[in-house]
Amino acid sequence: MRQILLAVMMLAVAAQTGTAWAFADDEARTAILELREQLKASQRAQVDLMGQVEALRAENQRMIGQMQELTRQVETMDKRLVEVEPARVELNGRVISVKPAERRDFEKAVELFRNRDFSNCLKALNTFKKTWPKSAYMADVDYWRASSYYALNNFKSTITVTNNLYRVYPSSPKAPEALLLKASAELSDGAIDEAKKTLNTLIKRYPKSDSAKTAKSRLAQIEKLG
Repeated sequence: MRQILLAVMMLAVAAQTGTAWAFADDEARTAILELREQLKASQRAQVDLMGQVEALRAENQRMIGQMQELTRQVETMDKRLVEVEPARVELNGRVISVKPAERRDFEKAVELFRNRDFSNCLKALNTFKKTWPKSAYMADVDYWRASSYYALNNFKSTITVTNNLYRVYPSSPKAPEALLLKASAELSDGAIDEAKKTLNTLIKRYPKSDSAKTAKSRLAQIEKLG
């Protein structure tokens, strides 16, 4: 009898244990399925987030491109304004208004003279006169033209250009220097009487100039030579 009761009790315990295991397996499956759904949802959220990040990155690149283009346009406009807007510079103790390109052309031509490239200096200055016919540099342009002709021993052209400078720009600081250069060309060309006349005109017209002092000295030398 005791053995029968034990057997019955063992069967009951076994039945309860099997039922518990069955419940545990179902809960585990449910938990796994929930985790899988959560994982899928998380993966979808990550994909969506990456898409948003890429969209923001593309929009940022587009805005950067627009800003760079606007910056380039502004810089281009600034450069154009600089080239167009006149600048005030000092020349022979006077303040004049010239365009940047005009100033560069003049300075390049004068630099050629300083480098003793007189032929190319003349070409550059002649081009300047055509390009900038109303330039405030014009008296100086003619002075350097005359100086280039003199350096090339072309005294006739020197006289012609200096005559024109004195006639057209009599108030220019280069006018007395032009007359002195004219006298030098006339002396070199053998026209002594013309040179004396030019020097006297210089002394009378510009008595306080440094060129007038030089003119007096040269007249004295000419008189000594007879």
